[in-house]
Amino acid sequence: MQYLKNRYQFEKYIKGYLISSAFWYVINALYLLIRYDALQFYNRFIDNNEFFIIHSELKFALLANAVLALFLGWFSWNFYFFLDKRSKLKSWQRGTLIFIIVSVETSLLLSIGDYMGKNIYPEGLPYFNELSQQSFIIYAVYVMMAGALINSLFQLKDILGPELFQTALRGDYYTPKEEHRVFMFLDLYNSTSIAECLGHMKYSRLIQDCYRTMTDPISFSKASVYQYVGDEIVLTWPLEKGIKNNRCIQLFYDIDATLKSRRDYFMEKYGVMPEFKAGIHAGIVATSQVGVIKREVAYHGDTVNATSRLQEKCKELGYQVLMSEDVVTLLNSQFKEVGTHQFRGKKQPLKIFTTEDKPLANSFTHECPSIESTVGALLPKKVDGSVEGI
Repeated sequence: MQYLKNRYQFEKYIKGYLISSAFWYVINALYLLIRYDALQFYNRFIDNNEFFIIHSELKFALLANAVLALFLGWFSWNFYFFLDKRSKLKSWQRGTLIFIIVSVETSLLLSIGDYMGKNIYPEGLPYFNELSQQSFIIYAVYVMMAGALINSLFQLKDILGPELFQTALRGDYYTPKEEHRVFMFLDLYNSTSIAECLGHMKYSRLIQDCYRTMTDPISFSKASVYQYVGDEIVLTWPLEKGIKNNRCIQLFYDIDATLKSRRDYFMEKYGVMPEFKAGIHAGIVATSQVGVIKREVAYHGDTVNATSRLQEKCKELGYQVLMSEDVVTLLNSQFKEVGTHQFRGKKQPLKIFTTEDKPLANSFTHECPSIESTVGALLPKKVDGSVEGI
């Protein structure tokens, strides 16, 4: 399936399905236990033998719920996972689709539960049997609210990323905390020229494709996506994770190799092979949750600014990746020293390194036509072959 075309998406699908199934088991079990608790209130009106039967039937209902939870988890998770298709629908169409799916889920749940109960107990399970006759609307609303809750949590996790999602739930950054982190600022080389050549819509699709292509290497390196800023992506690790197995530098070359593996695709669709340049630095930052109308976790400090300046220096010096001495001293590898440079806004100069022996290639200039040549091709030509109006 095209939606499961990379490792990260596949792992996300499996984990999401298991979490969704577990969630539905808990939600349905809670509903069954609430109904059982209500029956306990009336146990004085029924004999002990009948109450024992109801108690044993509850055990079977909870067991049957495990099977139903697998089905409901698959149904609701697919609805969320294939969100890209729903995004093409209008609001009223999405609302109608949600209503239909909830109705189908509820009907199937009741039908399967009733069928399973009647095959074991001739009179059917009180929980499923009575629910199908008296409480369909109440349970449908219950399912809709539960589905909205879990889909909202999944959406929040995708917006924040796995690491920040967990810290947000724990409330770690309500007050600023000092952390030692590694940062990578990754930026598309020659982005302005490419944007002028492709136009903003096609350029936006190029950026989307680039970020999708990077997904597997980023996931494998345990990096967190801090921000997408136009054609720049900011990645970060806690210090121990970032330097382990040289992840912070290895990630750059994994991304570069992954992009090059799709060279034919990029050339055919966009006429350009995207190249990225990166600055990598490590240091202490203050991490805090900021904002009132819109909240996010932000990193403050000289480390973030210095990483951005390193990335900007790549084009000036002609290298794809530059690292600070603070990172190099923590990694188990040899790097080429580029020199000591003074960065804007910093009092002390910074010694920087690279892994390359040759400067950054510029494949864009001869693979993507300029605006002038494109316009010239559309203007009428004179008899001698020259172009009118130029």
